[in-house]
Amino acid sequence: MMLWTVLLILGLFSTQIAIAKKAIMHLSPPWTTIFSGENVTLTCHGINSFTSGTIWWYKNQQLQRIWSTVSIQTNQAGEYRCQTQDSALSDPVNLVVSSDLLILQTPYSVFEGDTLVLRCRGRDGGGTITNMTYYKDGRIFSYFLKHSDFSISRVGLSYSGKYHCTGVFTYIIVPWEKSSRKVDLQVQELFTPPKLKMVTSEPTEGTAVTLSCETQLSPQRSDTKLHFSFFRDGRVITSGWKKSHVFQIPAIQIEDSGSYWCEAKAVTLNIRKQSSYIKISVKRIPISGILMEIQPTGGQVTEGEKLVLICSIAQGTGNITFSWHREGINASLEKKIQHSLEEKFVLPTVTENDAGKYYCTADNNISTISSLMSNVIVKSRNLSSPFNSSVKIDHLSLGLIVTQFIVIVLAASVLLFFFGPWSKPGIPQRETLPVQFQTTSVK
Repeated sequence: MMLWTVLLILGLFSTQIAIAKKAIMHLSPPWTTIFSGENVTLTCHGINSFTSGTIWWYKNQQLQRIWSTVSIQTNQAGEYRCQTQDSALSDPVNLVVSSDLLILQTPYSVFEGDTLVLRCRGRDGGGTITNMTYYKDGRIFSYFLKHSDFSISRVGLSYSGKYHCTGVFTYIIVPWEKSSRKVDLQVQELFTPPKLKMVTSEPTEGTAVTLSCETQLSPQRSDTKLHFSFFRDGRVITSGWKKSHVFQIPAIQIEDSGSYWCEAKAVTLNIRKQSSYIKISVKRIPISGILMEIQPTGGQVTEGEKLVLICSIAQGTGNITFSWHREGINASLEKKIQHSLEEKFVLPTVTENDAGKYYCTADNNISTISSLMSNVIVKSRNLSSPFNSSVKIDHLSLGLIVTQFIVIVLAASVLLFFFGPWSKPGIPQRETLPVQFQTTSVK
């Protein structure tokens, strides 16, 4: 059980070290080539430089000792590495200890944008050095009459190569030329060339698109500040340089299709690097599900009232052209271009001439569809009631009114007959006298 526990702990520790960033080693003085008898101080830094802990030191891939100090001093040649509790094994430092008369000293780490200092040194007691010449890849790089360091400001990756120097020694009047050994110098990238990334290169129109300009700083220069900019078809699409490496297009349009790339820039050193191009082709969704709605509902409207025709679609992207049509008329009644799924056409005051069949169409340049026809009935205002101008009297209602009027008149006549003044008692009746006729004879 104890053995399994130890193995588990070692396994977890190894996994953590594999994931952790590398330790970083610094040299003081910074040269990787020294004369025999000279010393150099090696300092090991982990992720957290302010935390003390165990340091593992390696020479020629062999563990030398475990110290709690972050620095050691040595005068021995070899390949040195270190490791801390919170970091992985550092990159190697190859220390050269020379007994030559002339050496070329170069710094351990040189990054693009740095000032490179080359030092051509003669051994103490070797005499005065003149006519000092620096070479890169076999060609003269610089020449000095007297002993001098050679400084190059803001070096780039192209300054990597094999360097050596020559000098003329004067010892007791006798001059002779000596050459140093060649030193392989590698200028390191401050940050990797950026890569422009996105979820898909064929986004749907109207969706949000996020562009990410991703790069990696060297662990030894992790405090370098970078700014970013984004481009499309040769034009910048951001307002200047941004601290964020992310750029978002809230609703991409088909007009946004094109070639995209990004740039990253080290703020203080003005080192700029460009990503590769990405072709983005925005897809437009065809129109579907068109419907025309009429208000008032049912399509029946009284003349003088407002008629509203609402044209809507279920889906479709881009600028959509809505148009309204009436059967028998070639020209459209109205056209509206909107970035929406619904639009309306209003007739503020309809007349009997506006009755007919209507439909609408929608077009987004890749598809055009039409709605079904809907019938609009316009009702006249004639014979309208004084109490309700919207109610129209038809023949059935008129017959009913006439019938009711006749019944009322007959009922009034019956009541008058039975209850009139001549049917009441106490009122004297006029006497009817007989009419007498006299006959006259003719003689």
